[in-house]
Amino acid sequence: MTMTLKAKQRRRQRRRAIAYVVITAGWAASIWLGATLTPPGWLHAIALFIHLASLVVSLGAVLAVEWYGLLWATEWRSVRDVARIDITMKLPIWTGLVGLLASGALLQPDLASPATFVKLGAVLIASLNGVALTRWTDRLSRFPRKLRFRALPRKARTWYVASAVVSQVAWWTAVIIGMLNSTT
Repeated sequence: MTMTLKAKQRRRQRRRAIAYVVITAGWAASIWLGATLTPPGWLHAIALFIHLASLVVSLGAVLAVEWYGLLWATEWRSVRDVARIDITMKLPIWTGLVGLLASGALLQPDLASPATFVKLGAVLIASLNGVALTRWTDRLSRFPRKLRFRALPRKARTWYVASAVVSQVAWWTAVIIGMLNSTT
């Protein structure tokens, strides 16, 4: 029995709703654990390594997807290329994010610092934006192979660009504040 398009859309909406809840709960659990745990010194160095490795994996994958999106918008790549890179990079993006949240809980964030709250908010925004983007990236593979970015309705183009901007601002805010926090 094949699913109708409406049934598939409802299933994807439910998955996104669950992902929003799981990500928010994981984010909150990471903060709570970071505030309550006092890991031994030797574990801090390991957690920091995992945190940085997870950042490289996740942010690197996000940059690859968004770079291909930019290439599509400027007609250097096809929508098919963007769909392929998106599918390929989902695992590193989400694996890296899980690594960031898990290791971040062991790094004892300074919750008295307003900058730390900005960083934590940026991480949550980047994560939720990633889930929201799945609404659009799921459609990429159904677009005609030669579809040009400028052929999309203005609302869709605006949404793609706005999501990419939000993603980059959130990621780089978290990276910069994390770097500044680690050097003070």
